[in-house]
Amino acid sequence: MKRAIFVNSIIFLTTLLLNWGTSNAQYSNKVWCFGDSAGVIFTNPVRYFTINESYLTASVTIADAQDSLLFYGSSTNAVAYNSSLKKRGKLISRNHQMMMNGDSLICLGWYHDILIVPKSVLDSTFYVFLAGVSGPYFGLYYCIVDLKLNNGLGAVTQKNVMLDPVSTKDALMAVKHGNGKDWWLVTRKWDHLSLTADNAFYVYFVDSTGIYPQAVQNEGAFRTTGGGDVTFNSDGTKMAVSDWRNLIELYDFDRCTGIISSPLNIELPTTTGPFKYYFSAAFSANDRYLYVLSNLGMSETTIFQYDLQSGNIPSSKMAIGTIMDSASAVMMKLAPDNRIYISALSDIIGGGYPYPANYYNYVNTHLSVINYPDSAGLSSDFQLLSFPLGGHRTYRGLPHNPNYEMGPLVGSLCDTLTVGLTENDEKNDVFFQAWYNQEWNMIHVNASKLKGKSGVLRLFDVEGRVVVERKVDVIAGGYFTTEIVMNDIASGVYIVSLVTEKDKIQGKIMKY
Repeated sequence: MKRAIFVNSIIFLTTLLLNWGTSNAQYSNKVWCFGDSAGVIFTNPVRYFTINESYLTASVTIADAQDSLLFYGSSTNAVAYNSSLKKRGKLISRNHQMMMNGDSLICLGWYHDILIVPKSVLDSTFYVFLAGVSGPYFGLYYCIVDLKLNNGLGAVTQKNVMLDPVSTKDALMAVKHGNGKDWWLVTRKWDHLSLTADNAFYVYFVDSTGIYPQAVQNEGAFRTTGGGDVTFNSDGTKMAVSDWRNLIELYDFDRCTGIISSPLNIELPTTTGPFKYYFSAAFSANDRYLYVLSNLGMSETTIFQYDLQSGNIPSSKMAIGTIMDSASAVMMKLAPDNRIYISALSDIIGGGYPYPANYYNYVNTHLSVINYPDSAGLSSDFQLLSFPLGGHRTYRGLPHNPNYEMGPLVGSLCDTLTVGLTENDEKNDVFFQAWYNQEWNMIHVNASKLKGKSGVLRLFDVEGRVVVERKVDVIAGGYFTTEIVMNDIASGVYIVSLVTEKDKIQGKIMKY
């Protein structure tokens, strides 16, 4: 009987995971709303449409699987920017009118300070995350949008809800959980008063039931600036971080647990200038190359390429394009056509913001493009101002969207179900074993040949929430053994994770 129950549970949970992956294909990356009335749909051929907005910096857009616009918005708009109003953000319905209750969002016109994340794959509700980078609204906030309301045009049902009062850097990004259904929100905090350096990452598990802060993770170099970028590769397992004070780092990201690890310092930050102002970064579609944009005083932009398969990634740095004066740029983004698009600074010196009605020129009506980002060096083919906007105009920003089309991480711990596990890491010669003992109602954990001396043992549920967390020590010879008592923990699938200063091992088990 127990075996039958277990097999049926496996079939049910596997089907559930497959359904999550299938249902989550309902959102598209192909529709962009940004700049001055610019709407682009990355089909073949590219299509254009007109929005009734003017966005200087970050914008966000979400569309359904048929590439039909659902809604969009920005952290700044022309009316609020040129007034004393400090709540500049606004959300717009698909009919290009302001969404019901969609005005006065807390965000102040930065570059990565607004983000749309689907709240559930089963209905039409969404989170809109907002970073309070500068005063008076410091902190991390969110809104909830329900598209079923107002005859399908949507309404903001909760607005400017504070999630965390601590100052947030201009570095919001989200990536799919390995189950293909839920999300991880990643950001960094900063001390805007004393500029005390830190290396803390703040990760939140996001699902239809709520937003769940995870343990603060201290990884990588210490930094002080409030500006920068966080971006993920195509399958969400690598995360690049750049900032205004010369930092470029690469990390591993675990989509099952939200754990950030293995920092690789490509370029270390500095506390004194000159600063290179790395505003934005993007991976190539094949994940081999990382592109980083450096803007020097809004007058000159250089695009650098790094080969992530190089034996010495920092030494692979190569400038593949330079943009001068009014065409200089601060944002770039990989598009669904696998090209990287770069916004112009928008000639704001001559045209101002917002543009006068008749102020059109070659700079503000085009984007620059890296045509073949999967290719090395100059063969990546950077072309200045080569992508027309169909008669619309650009400003500094591009849509700051996560990858809505990313599916489940097939073969990962949160995609594969087992009762127990035995791992032998041949590269590091580490042995790890964990299994559930039904009679004693506990999980046994053993490891040997560990390199670290101390660490943290965590038990996660399948949604990524920390169920058990405790500090542990490794005994002489690299041995570790312990038990996790499951008396007050429900039956289900769990992930056991052991992380030391030199080891990272984990696996999935089931309590039945």
